[in-house]
Amino acid sequence: MNLRELELSAATRGLMDGTLSTLGVVIGAQGAAPEIIIAAGISGGIANSFSNIFAAFTAYETELVMKVNSIKNSMLRKDMRNTEVYEQGKREVNKQSLADGVATAFGALVPVLPYFFFPARHSVYIAIGLTAVLGLLVGLVMGSISKRSLIRSGIKMAVSAIVVGIISAFVQMGLSSVLPKS
Repeated sequence: MNLRELELSAATRGLMDGTLSTLGVVIGAQGAAPEIIIAAGISGGIANSFSNIFAAFTAYETELVMKVNSIKNSMLRKDMRNTEVYEQGKREVNKQSLADGVATAFGALVPVLPYFFFPARHSVYIAIGLTAVLGLLVGLVMGSISKRSLIRSGIKMAVSAIVVGIISAFVQMGLSSVLPKS
C-alpha cells in the first residue's frame, strides 16, 4: 500500500471505531436527558480520539522500529535514526496516527448528531441508521482499497454497525433492569 492508502485505511478504521464506540455510549445513556447523552457521546468520542492517536502512534512506531532494525541488521549498521528511511517512516507514523485519531473524533459525532435535531426517543434509531450508513460507506472505501467486492465490504460494515447497536441495546436493557434507580 502507498502512503495515501495507509492514511485512508487508518482514517476509515478511526471513523468506524469512533462511530461504533460512541453509538454504544449513546445507547447506554438512553433514558437520560438529551444534553447528558450529547455530553457523554462527545466527551467519550474525544477521549477515544486521543486514545487512538496515542495507541496508533505506538503501534505504527513499533512496526517502523522493527522494519528499520531489520534493515539495520542487513546493512551491518549500528544506528538508523538519522537516515532518510527512518525519517520518512516517522512522517508516515505521524500522518497515520493523526488520520486515525481525527477520523475517530468525526466518527464519534455521527451517533450524537440526531440528539441535536430530534426527540431522544427517535434519535437513538436515527443514530443506529446513520451509523449503518457510515459503515456502508466505509466498507465501500475499504473494498476499493483492498480490491475486494465493494458490495460485500459495504454490507459487512453496515451489518457490524447494526450488530453493535443490538448488543449495546441488550446490555443497556439488562443493566437498567438490575441497577438501582437514582
